[in-house]
Amino acid sequence: MEDVSEIGRLLFGRPCRLRVALWIHGRGRQRFYQSEPPDDVIPQSAAGTELRRFVHLGMLTEHREAGSRRVYYETTNSPLWNIIVAAARVVPSA
Repeated sequence: MEDVSEIGRLLFGRPCRLRVALWIHGRGRQRFYQSEPPDDVIPQSAAGTELRRFVHLGMLTEHREAGSRRVYYETTNSPLWNIIVAAARVVPSA
């Protein structure tokens, strides 16, 4: 079986998209900030773009706090997370 980056590229268009979705899923429902995903999950230069894509899909909500430059995200109950749950069961560990 291909590794998670190759599966992510082939199935989701970019290798980092599946890796970051699996990282978010693995955190449970914990809120996180935009620069929190590690570089081995997603390059910081791509994090904002990919996280906004998940917001657009309804998988995350974005929060900005007054007086802070940090952008925070929380997962939603979107049924699209079921795709990531299924992927987590079948792809090799990242």
